[in-house]
Amino acid sequence: MKTHLLLGALTAFLLVIVISNRHEEPFSYESVVAMAEEMAREGYLSAVATLPLPLRELNYDQVRDIRWKDELTLWRKEGLPFQARFYHPGGLHGRPVEIFQIADNGVEPLRYSPEFFDFGKNRLTGLLPQTLGYAGFRIHHPLNKAEVLDEVLSFLGASYFRAVAKNLHYGISARGLAINTSVPDTKEEFPVFTKFWLKRPDPFANHLSIFALLESRSVVGAYQFDVWPGTETHMIVKATLFFTQNPESVGYAPLTSMFWYGENTSNTFGDFRPEVHDSDGLLMERANGEWVWHALSWSQQKQHSVFRDEKPRGYGLMQRDREFAHYQDLEAKYHERPSVWVQPISGFEAGAIHLIQLPTKDEFFDNVIAYWSPEKPPKLLEPVRLEYLLRWLGENNDLPPLGRAISTRVDDQDKPYYRHFFLEFAGGPLQGLKPGEIPEVDVTSVTGANISELKIEWNDFNSSWRVSFYASTPENRKPNEFTCRLKWQGEPVTETWSYTWMP
Repeated sequence: MKTHLLLGALTAFLLVIVISNRHEEPFSYESVVAMAEEMAREGYLSAVATLPLPLRELNYDQVRDIRWKDELTLWRKEGLPFQARFYHPGGLHGRPVEIFQIADNGVEPLRYSPEFFDFGKNRLTGLLPQTLGYAGFRIHHPLNKAEVLDEVLSFLGASYFRAVAKNLHYGISARGLAINTSVPDTKEEFPVFTKFWLKRPDPFANHLSIFALLESRSVVGAYQFDVWPGTETHMIVKATLFFTQNPESVGYAPLTSMFWYGENTSNTFGDFRPEVHDSDGLLMERANGEWVWHALSWSQQKQHSVFRDEKPRGYGLMQRDREFAHYQDLEAKYHERPSVWVQPISGFEAGAIHLIQLPTKDEFFDNVIAYWSPEKPPKLLEPVRLEYLLRWLGENNDLPPLGRAISTRVDDQDKPYYRHFFLEFAGGPLQGLKPGEIPEVDVTSVTGANISELKIEWNDFNSSWRVSFYASTPENRKPNEFTCRLKWQGEPVTETWSYTWMP
């Protein structure tokens, strides 16, 4: 009897072990965290593979001519709702990355072969080793039509990635981390995602999990991306960072976009299009609940704006203007580029939102950068833990729920250091005002520019309130800062419009 009881207890114990092992993840975010910490403490980084010379010499169009064979798409045979295709290294994307698949039976590397690609007009197949690796990958999922797998997410180059939502096209990019971005006399450091793990989705999955290892001279980090594509594509990002050096500047949750010229730019540089930009403003919800819209602008010199805060509620680079007629571009479709909103969850304590705008002469240079920078530098080898939500979206009325600045126009004057500003505010509580009720205008310049001839009037053509004023400044080249908002009965009914005028 005792023997049977002992055998029964042993069987039950073994059964518990078997069941628990079945549910134990073969690989997890904590696996990458442990790997990153060990690398940081041991002081080693992954070796950089050297591409064959013919691949390094490829130009942009030649690299684009190399295409993954669709029939070899990862998870296509299984008919899974998420499927992956891969980029070939070459040209600017010269650092191959390692990519693994996480399945029920464990982790396996995704093998590279030249046979997986169509090289187009390039004559490279006999020159490429079987151990080359990939430059990155893209994820496909039904987004606009149930029967069509659209490209919804792409990781390619350094720590860059981008996504789209329904009815939108690629534009703005995000990054894992920004280090020494636009710091004078300091070369920018570009952390790199060197390894990726794609978790095989279930047959009815509505989201995909991706893990990544980030490496750089100053930091090693672990990332997890959980992605839900849809009308808005949501992405929860978790990161654990181990700094091995103290850089001059660190940027968390960085965004990178392009602004060449817009309605506030007097020069279209000989281009037939009225506006060319992926984003037209930085939107922020501060810790005190104030909404701020900082309109982007073109300038001949770098602009660096700093908005200090503690535990901000959110920020993002937005493409607010959605009218095709304002762009007239049938190919780029700038009116269908996504906005990206960063919503902090943890790790965003005292610090500042930075906005950097660099001069550009065309639309092919991402010249706008926004990120959160901590007030205190990270401590060496102590884990920095971040978590935030990225919302890739088009129109959205909750950003902000107040009235918003729908246009910014600046009229050059004959006098030097003199401008005429025209702003349009619409939506939110402004819609509840009755005929004859005129909101109060609050305009300021913290840099001391002179403001005169302030005026507000109803614009019946687009149901907005137009605010206009003249601004002048002493004869110098210093930037001038302006803010404007509308109030009703002493309370703000619009976001705060913010602008930097570079005389």
